Amino acid sequence: MDPILSINDISNIIVSICRSAVQEQTAIPLHEAEKDSSCSVTHVLQYSGVIPQQIAAYITTMFQCTGLATTLSGEDSIMSWAQAVFDAWLPHSSTITFITSGSTGEPTHQKLETVLLWQEAEELAQALLQKRKRIVATVPCHHLYGFLFTVLLPKVSALPCVAPLPFPSRAFVNGLHLGDFVVSFPLFWEGLLKQEIVFPDDVHGSTSTAPCPPATMHSLLASGLARLTNIYGSSETGGLGYQHHPEAPLTLFAFWRRVHLDDPDESWIERIHPSGTSQQPVAMPDHVEWFSSRCFSVRGRKDKIVQVGGLNVSLSRTVECMRSHPDILDCAVRLMRPEEGNRLKAFVIPKTSEVDMQALRSDLYSWCRSQLRPAERPKKITFGSRFPVTSMGKNKDWN
Repeated sequence: MDPILSINDISNIIVSICRSAVQEQTAIPLHEAEKDSSCSVTHVLQYSGVIPQQIAAYITTMFQCTGLATTLSGEDSIMSWAQAVFDAWLPHSSTITFITSGSTGEPTHQKLETVLLWQEAEELAQALLQKRKRIVATVPCHHLYGFLFTVLLPKVSALPCVAPLPFPSRAFVNGLHLGDFVVSFPLFWEGLLKQEIVFPDDVHGSTSTAPCPPATMHSLLASGLARLTNIYGSSETGGLGYQHHPEAPLTLFAFWRRVHLDDPDESWIERIHPSGTSQQPVAMPDHVEWFSSRCFSVRGRKDKIVQVGGLNVSLSRTVECMRSHPDILDCAVRLMRPEEGNRLKAFVIPKTSEVDMQALRSDLYSWCRSQLRPAERPKKITFGSRFPVTSMGKNKDWN
C-alpha cells in the first residue's frame, strides 16, 4: 500500500502541532504566517514562548523518526521539515504514532497501522458523508479524531476540507453551506448554541472526544442542524460505534465484532483486519449495555478522565498534586457544572482550621501552576472541614 499521506499533509500536521502547543502556553494566537508553509518554524512560533525543539520532538515521535529531531532547525521552513519527516517516515509508513494523555493524564504513544486507519475512514465515509459536499474542520489534525476526519476522510470521499477560524461564532455559522459536514466536539457545539444561531439547511456534523449531552444534541437539532452524529471510541482503539440521534443506541462499526459473551464483568470485541484476520480481543473502555450483537449504549466510564477544553484530564492526577501540598489533608476534584463553567473545581480540607484561607488559596493556585497543565488546574477552590455528602452518606457535588 502506498503511503496514505503526502508531504503537504505532514506540513498541515506540523502547523496543527504548532497551533496546539501555542494554545497550551498562551492566549496569543499563531502568527498569520502559519498559512504560508514557506515560513520558518521560528517565525510561526514567535512571541509564543514555544520553542521549535518541542515541535520537532512531537512530529518525529508521531512519524517514528526521533533521530531526526536534533537535525531540524527552527530557521528552516515548515515545508522543509515536512519533506525531511516524510522521507524519514517512508520506510516505516505502515504505522503512525498518536500521542494521547490516556487514562493517567500522562502522554502515551499509540502506534496504529495505516491500513486500519484507512479502513475506518472508508466506513466513516459510507456512514456519514452521503450527499455531503464539503468537510468543515474545527479540530486539530494531529490527534486521531481530527486525523481521521480532516486528513483521511477528504481523501477517501474526494471531498474538499476547509478549516475556518475554529471559534464558535455567528460568523462561523454564516460561512456554512448547504451540504456541509462539520467535524467538531461538544465544547464547540455548546459555544455555538450560546450564540442562539440558526443553521443553514442540510448541514450535518459530528461530535467526539467527550460525551455529548443529549440536551446539547437536541438543542442543535432544534436550531436547524439536519443531523449530528456522535462518534464513540478511544485513542487506543479508534472508533467503536456511532449514533445519529441522542436517543438511539450506538451502532458498532462493521470492522468490530463482539466476542467472549460469557464474561459477566467485561464487554469484549475484536477487530477484523482488512486482510480478513481477527486481531487480539480488547475490552470496551467503558461500561456498556448491549441490545444486540451490534447495538449498545454506554452506561459509565471506567476511569476518572474528563474533558477540559477538548483535552483529556485525569482527576486523580490533580487530586494527587493538591494532596501533596504540606497544608492539605484531603481534597476532591470535579468538573464544573455547565452553569459554573467548563474547568475543574476542587473541594479542599486543610490540615488545620486556623490557617489563613486566603493565603492558602493563593498558594494552592501557585502550587498547581508549577506542577499541572492549564487544563488540569482547578479554576475554583472551596474549603471545608469535611466533604459534602447526601443523607445516605454518599459524596455529592458542592457549590
